[in-house]
Amino acid sequence: MVEKKDTVPLSFWEIQKKQQRASLFLFLMLFVFYFLTIGLVSAAILMTAGAFLASFTFFASSFFYKYTAIVFGIALVLTIINFIQARKSGVSYILKNLRACSPDPEDRYHLSFLNILEEMKISSGLLGLRGYIIPTVNLNSLSLIGQDGLPAIVVTEGLLAEASRDELQAVVAHETAHILKGDTFFLTLSCSIVAFYQQLIDSLDEERDLSQSDLKHPRRGRGSAQPLIYLASFFSYLLLNFFVALISQKREILADATAVELSRDPMALARVIYKAHVANSFLGDSSLFTPLFLVPPDSRDIQETPRDKLFNTHPPVMLRLKTLADMAHKNVKEVMEEVRAQEEQREKSRLLYSSLEDSSPDYQEKLRELQLRAREDLEKNSIWLARNARGQWDGPLALGSLVTLPYFTPATRIKNIKENLEGPARNFPQVRFALYRQLKKQPLDPATQNKCPTCRTELTEAFYEGVRIKKCQACQGKLVAMADLEKIFARRELAFPDWLKQKALAYREALLNPDLKPPVLKEKPPAICPECGLQFTLRPFSYHYLMPVYKCYPCQRIWFEDQELEILQILVENRSRNHSPASRT
Repeated sequence: MVEKKDTVPLSFWEIQKKQQRASLFLFLMLFVFYFLTIGLVSAAILMTAGAFLASFTFFASSFFYKYTAIVFGIALVLTIINFIQARKSGVSYILKNLRACSPDPEDRYHLSFLNILEEMKISSGLLGLRGYIIPTVNLNSLSLIGQDGLPAIVVTEGLLAEASRDELQAVVAHETAHILKGDTFFLTLSCSIVAFYQQLIDSLDEERDLSQSDLKHPRRGRGSAQPLIYLASFFSYLLLNFFVALISQKREILADATAVELSRDPMALARVIYKAHVANSFLGDSSLFTPLFLVPPDSRDIQETPRDKLFNTHPPVMLRLKTLADMAHKNVKEVMEEVRAQEEQREKSRLLYSSLEDSSPDYQEKLRELQLRAREDLEKNSIWLARNARGQWDGPLALGSLVTLPYFTPATRIKNIKENLEGPARNFPQVRFALYRQLKKQPLDPATQNKCPTCRTELTEAFYEGVRIKKCQACQGKLVAMADLEKIFARRELAFPDWLKQKALAYREALLNPDLKPPVLKEKPPAICPECGLQFTLRPFSYHYLMPVYKCYPCQRIWFEDQELEILQILVENRSRNHSPASRT
């Protein structure tokens, strides 16, 4: 029997030895890069100068040895600085750039991911395995080695939503294979080294923005950092291509094979790779981290050409699919058919959304009475006036609206209509108490805490698309954390009726045509946040979706009235439908 090669390492110490060898190799390669780059550029400049100076000879032994020693010293210093910086802050910069955060154990999708990580840690023999989530609907994953030496696997919300459990397990197995083979350490360090110049570019951009904001010196700061930005970009581009040329595409094929060895399911890995291939897999602000990804963003453009083999870290996706399908004695077409069948089955299993419009007329009438009573209570508590910079009175305002005015300070002159008192805000006990509670992160008025902003019904905890929210059972309003919205948009547990889809399309057409009035755009009165008691800010949901919603920036919450969140989900789904796997099979 032939002995199998490239097996999974037997111990953690073997992985550490591989990391040390990879670290030494990268240090030497980085030194060679700096030595050649500085040497060639400076030699070209000096040789050009020698053509005009008869007394200067570049290849004179006395000068050439000194020149080589100086270039050697500069290259060594730059290598040490870059290498130490990469080891110290490279991973944290990558995670920050990708906006990665820790999984939430209370989230059903995140909990499944954490369970799979624990299973893979045991089966692979790793001492530890961290997990991170990137809040984006795009599909991708990557693995990193932290500063403390512990590996981490990072997945997107889109991948958690689109992948079944066996597919997610295959993805974790693929990234674990990279960790075991030593690829992750090599790639993490490589991308961290390249990210050093990206960090320099970011800091120079911030400095330039600050200098441009100075009205006294608008021109002085505008171009001072520009040459350094170009130089850093040039070195970043050269370094990236230099390290890419060192990375073999075979590592992805080997990682796929090892993942099958760990998960025993080649078709699951093939399906999820195909899903990421046809969907949007772009992550981050730049392509510096592409070598880390499961599927590169430009995967559709990669072919089996010499140039792509040299300057791309990933092989063509169809080659990977064919290799995985062969392991299961199937072909690529069958992989696509399985993906399409899976998508059709998921569509059939979605729960149909029910709206207030489906309720009885009597219930809707009672709800309108509740909303009218809540509005009257808010108007009854609106007893404050505030004097603005023009000397005019703004109001009447509720206490939560008063303290959220942009110009409000304890010295702002206000007036209590009910008691007919006027003076600085700090003279009123109600205002002092409200500011104290705001400072302590407590609700301004305990009586309105956890009450629906529109009908004053008690809010209850609920799950929406697997996300914990607060919901009003009377008016179907939802209080959602801003950080959880990407999760909701990525997931597909709810199905929406045709009439609501038509309403969403009409809303989208109305946004594109100023002459049309959006069907759900109605006048919204002031409302109070049920978490902190401050007044909501009425703002468009985003620059792309201009639906006005109630936002509380101190609490980082959004209040969606009935159908608002669902219409946004429909618009997001329609936008991404052209990239769905089912539409391309």
